Amino acid sequence: MVKARTGRMRLTRWVLGLLALAFAVSALAVGPAGSASAAPTPVPTPAQTAAAYPQSIGIWVRLASDKSNVAGVSVLITGPKGFSQTVTTDKGGRALVGVPYVGDYKVKIDVASTPGGKLYPTTGVAPRIVAVDKGDPGIPAFFLLSPTIPNPSSGGSGGSGGSNQPTTSPSLGDLIFPRLATGLIFGLLIALASVGVSLIYGTTGLNNFAHGELVTFGALVGYTVSGLWGMPGWLGILLAVLLGGAFGWVQDLGLWKPLRKRRIALIPLMIVSIGLSLAVRYIFQIAYGPDLLVTPSDSSSFLNLGPVHLRFTDVTSPIIAIVVLLVVAYVMLRTRIGKATRAVADNGALASASGINVERVIRFVWVLGGALAGLSGALIGYYQPVSWQTGASVLLLIFASVTLGGLGTAFGALVGSLIISVLVDESTIVIPSNMKLVAALLVMIIILIFRPQGILGRRDRIG
Repeated sequence: MVKARTGRMRLTRWVLGLLALAFAVSALAVGPAGSASAAPTPVPTPAQTAAAYPQSIGIWVRLASDKSNVAGVSVLITGPKGFSQTVTTDKGGRALVGVPYVGDYKVKIDVASTPGGKLYPTTGVAPRIVAVDKGDPGIPAFFLLSPTIPNPSSGGSGGSGGSNQPTTSPSLGDLIFPRLATGLIFGLLIALASVGVSLIYGTTGLNNFAHGELVTFGALVGYTVSGLWGMPGWLGILLAVLLGGAFGWVQDLGLWKPLRKRRIALIPLMIVSIGLSLAVRYIFQIAYGPDLLVTPSDSSSFLNLGPVHLRFTDVTSPIIAIVVLLVVAYVMLRTRIGKATRAVADNGALASASGINVERVIRFVWVLGGALAGLSGALIGYYQPVSWQTGASVLLLIFASVTLGGLGTAFGALVGSLIISVLVDESTIVIPSNMKLVAALLVMIIILIFRPQGILGRRDRIG
């Protein structure tokens, strides 16, 4: 009885320690005393740019083809009691305007001020309506620009000269190739996290719903180092990898190993992972706030391949991902720990009987999975804005990739990530962008109907 109580107390201390570590590392966003005021902040706060007003509207303008920020675009904001103000986006494609009243505001792009005067919001030329509530710290209004008017009859002019601009029809290559490039890039970034999920499932049988928070952790570490402390980006990526691996090690040591020793069933373990995910996610929100965070990077075009325009980070991030994935493949295929991992994934009991330290292998997998997730999050931070729920937003894609490629197979996770990501981006040619996940999941379902084990998975033997 005393022994059982001691075990429960030890487990409770480890769980509390795990949550405390996550909170402490997240608190890095505050930085050393007095450093917050000196550190450069990518997005100014409403208090800095609109101190006279308690409400504000944040505006962000980017290209739909390569997610580049668009500077120098005039945006007209009109609202209650005759309020009207025009702002211009900065070099980061952002603008912030204070508004004196609560209510609905119309935010409209001046097409004539866009590069070449021929870029239109992908949602049409009609103004975007933004509802402002009392005391709201900042309402985002995002615009993605493309060379065509998706719905010229939707009303509005999109600014001065908006309705007089000719509608151009892009070629099929202009539609396919930029989406193919962004799909492959994001697929490689997702693959880093998917490989970790697949390895953890293969060795422990656990579908870890808290893995997305490891991705968020890496993204926030990269943002803290580069965005808040103004240090080089490579240092943020390196720290994201190291701290991500440490976070995975602490998770296994403090939570999953004690639960494995008690032989807790997989369903309760998945419920625990969901609870851990929610707890860590809201710790991130407390530390960093609810707003989108932008890791500083050069938004100018670095490589132009026909209709595909890539930034420097769009080129370096997939290269880093490919190199790391090749190293992981070498470790899994050529090293003793990699062969032991594959043996445990194939048959844990037989591997243990053969003299393999199963717990050591599982600990290695958790550290590797955490490091890969941290790297994935840090690189995603240079690809798109991040927030306290970045990992939760990509978790569905991660699980879809692992399922499509074959549960428990690291190489299947890579293949599944590339397929899912490309399908998600290409589907926006024919369906609205807010429905793009539907196409990828439908394709996954169809493939699994004909090949339940996934693309690279093996059929289970019965009997």
